[in-house]
Amino acid sequence: MKKKLAVVVAIMMVASLLVGCSCSGGTSGSSGNKKMVIGDTTFNSENSEETVNPHNTYNGWACIRYGIGETLVHYTDTMTLEPWIADKWENDGANTWTITLKNNVKFSNGKAVDAQAVKECFEHLIATHDRAPKDLKVESMEANGNVLTIKTTEPNPALINYLGDPYGCIIDMQSSDMNTGIVTGTGPYVVKEMVTDDHLTVTPNSNYWNGTPKLSEITIKTITDGDTLSAALQTGDIDAAYGMAYDQYPKFQNDKYQFSSIQTSRAFFATMNMDSDIMKDDKVREAIAYGINKEGFVNTLLQGHGVVGHGAFPDGFSNFGGDKVKEAKAYNRDKAKQLLQEAGWVDSDGDGIREKNGQKLTIKWLTYPSRQELPLLAESAQASLKEIGINVEINNTANHKQFRICISTCNSTFR
Repeated sequence: MKKKLAVVVAIMMVASLLVGCSCSGGTSGSSGNKKMVIGDTTFNSENSEETVNPHNTYNGWACIRYGIGETLVHYTDTMTLEPWIADKWENDGANTWTITLKNNVKFSNGKAVDAQAVKECFEHLIATHDRAPKDLKVESMEANGNVLTIKTTEPNPALINYLGDPYGCIIDMQSSDMNTGIVTGTGPYVVKEMVTDDHLTVTPNSNYWNGTPKLSEITIKTITDGDTLSAALQTGDIDAAYGMAYDQYPKFQNDKYQFSSIQTSRAFFATMNMDSDIMKDDKVREAIAYGINKEGFVNTLLQGHGVVGHGAFPDGFSNFGGDKVKEAKAYNRDKAKQLLQEAGWVDSDGDGIREKNGQKLTIKWLTYPSRQELPLLAESAQASLKEIGINVEINNTANHKQFRICISTCNSTFR
């Protein structure tokens, strides 16, 4: 069997991959004794995926990625919504949403998923999650059989979209252990063992409502270093890799490996600290936009595995305006230099870095290592911005507390 290199897999595809994957060691159509080991750069505390409890930070991504939890709705490849646990939904045009659940969905413990269970799940989500309350704007919920009625504090047309976020995984609050982070979901697999920053092992959910899981056991190994992940796939220590660095791809472009990839809505983007005196200057911000060699990053450092952004959303996602917004500044070093000159930043001492009122033009760039391409992009931007006279100081940290503190002082952050 060819080993699989998971390049980018949309979250709505993963559960079906784990349900339908045919691996050696068993009979097709049943779990048999077919085991799989996946190396993953993202399942670790550095990336806010410490457990599979979707109500804690970004752990919902691990919950949904490895088939433990499912949401009421999910997104297609073109980012349109489809029912998943929900059968249908409607909004009265104002503050009331009526969501009807499928009749045949069960939790992994065999308990039927009804509106009361979903209500309890969302109540805990809203009480504990950092983003959900502001997103959902829930005022009250009422459960009646398989119908959940949600009233929001104000019209919230994006409510159903937010419920497709991984934090919206439906879990049974009566049997989930929120202390350990091991939850009872509706997906094709259940947690057998979990050691944060080391591994997660899952086994088939015998009560799965939507098919028969095809693997008898899946172990997800936490491997945050790109070189180590690549070596593990080459030596056969793992059967598949998720989050492989692009510069490792040439090693696997042969008949021994199979790439699984799909265009997603993920984008590399920077946010600028508008409390910074440097970033308040329109010309400086525009110069940075012109001065980052996006084409070089995508075509050279990523070896063409990506596309240069033209706007706020990736091309191809017309529902978000991705096909219409073409406003990004193309790399233009001369234009960037001109803008900085007009803003009063000049290199008066000949050291290559511009100054103004005795201050060097230095920006602080904050990033983190668990997404392999982010530090690489920071270094690429550092090199291209130096050519126009901007000094970039990179802080590449996995320390979440330090990251939150630095956001208020850095000129830019990268996510």
